[in-house]
Amino acid sequence: MPLQFIWTDYPEAADSPDFLSGATFEPPLPTDFNHLLIKGDNYPVLKKLQKDFSGAVDLIYIDPPYNTGNDFTYNDNFKVRDGSGEADRHSQWLSFMQRRLLTARPLLKSSGCIFIAIDQSELYTLKLLCDQIFDEENFVNDFMWLHGKGKKDTWSRTLQQHTLCYARDKKQLPAFREIQQTDWATTNADSDPRGNWFSGSISFTEKRSNPNHKNYYSIVSPSGKVWTRQWQTDEAHMKELIADNRIFWGQPPAYDKVPRLKIFNEEESEVIPRNIIEPKETTRAAQHHLDELLGQSGAFDNPKPVSLIKHLIEITRQPKDALILDFFAGSGTTFEAVCALNAQDKGKRRSILVQKDENGIFELCKKRCQKVSELFEQSAALQVEPLFISFTH
Repeated sequence: MPLQFIWTDYPEAADSPDFLSGATFEPPLPTDFNHLLIKGDNYPVLKKLQKDFSGAVDLIYIDPPYNTGNDFTYNDNFKVRDGSGEADRHSQWLSFMQRRLLTARPLLKSSGCIFIAIDQSELYTLKLLCDQIFDEENFVNDFMWLHGKGKKDTWSRTLQQHTLCYARDKKQLPAFREIQQTDWATTNADSDPRGNWFSGSISFTEKRSNPNHKNYYSIVSPSGKVWTRQWQTDEAHMKELIADNRIFWGQPPAYDKVPRLKIFNEEESEVIPRNIIEPKETTRAAQHHLDELLGQSGAFDNPKPVSLIKHLIEITRQPKDALILDFFAGSGTTFEAVCALNAQDKGKRRSILVQKDENGIFELCKKRCQKVSELFEQSAALQVEPLFISFTH
C-alpha cells in the first residue's frame, strides 16, 4: 500500500475556481515565440498556462525556496508568524510546493521530466511529496552537484546540493546520456596503431536481451564464434565498427571473449550519466559571473551555474527544439543555459520563465535576459531576446 503523506494544508487565493476569471496576460501569449519571461505569481500563472501548454513542455527545471528558515532574496521562511509551531513551517512549505507541482505536472509531455533543486532542509519531505504527485516509479535519480567547499557545521561538511528528477512517464522518457572524452586508456591489447584504448560494453547479456528488439542480431568473431544478442547499435553501424577494427573479440587465435567496443584516448563517447556531478562551476564562480554580467555586486544570492543547468538539459537528450519551463526563474540562469546550448549545437530550444515581482527579482531577471540576449545575438547571431509578459488578475 502506498505511503500516505499528509500535512496541514494552507490554502491560497488562487485555489478558487473564480480566481482566474478575470486573469489576463499582457500582451497576450503569442502562438509563435522563442522565449517568454512572465511576471507574476507562478501558481496562478501555471494554472493559466494549462489552456495553451498542456502536454507541451519537454523539460522543467526549478530552484524553489528551500525552507531553510532564512530570508534570502526569495522569502525562504515559511514559519507561521503567530508562533504556532515548527510543524507549520513544513506544512506551509509543503502546501506551497504541492500546488505548484500538481499544476506543473500536466504541462509536461509524456516523454518529459522535471528537475527540482533542493538542499537537505526539505530533501526527504520533497521526495515523499514528489512520489505522491509524479508516482515513485517515475523517480529518475537525485543528481547531486558538488558545489565547492561545502556547508559546514560542528559535525560535518556537506559538499552536495540535490536535484531530484522525475519523469512524467518513465517508460517514455528517453535514456539519459552524457558525452565524455576518453583520456585514461593506458593499454593497447592488440597493438592497434591508433594507440591506447579501453573497451566499453556494446551489448546486453543473453539473459537481458530482447529477441524482438530491432538491434537483436548475430555477429561472427574472426575465429567463427557466433554471438547472438541485443546490441547497443544497429546492424549497419556494427558492420562499420567491425570493418574499422573497433570491436575487440579477445586474443587470437580463440577470439572468444564477449565483443566489446574499443574506445581510444581523445575520443568522445556517450555514457550513462553519473548522479554525482563534479563542479561545473562553483557557487562563487556563478556569483562572480552574474555580478560581472549585471555590472553590480551581490544582486542575487547563490545563483546556480549556467553550466550546471546546461548539463542537466543535455543529459536528457530531449529534442533540440525542446520547450523548457522554469517557474522559479530567479536571476534567469535557465534562460542563459538554454541560449548557450542553442549556440553550441545550433538548437532551437525555447523557454518560458516565470518570476514573481518581489524584492526586485523580476527586474533583475529581466536585466539579465536582456544582457544575455545582446551577447548571443552578437556572437552567435541568435534571435533570443524574450518577450516580456505581465500576468494580472
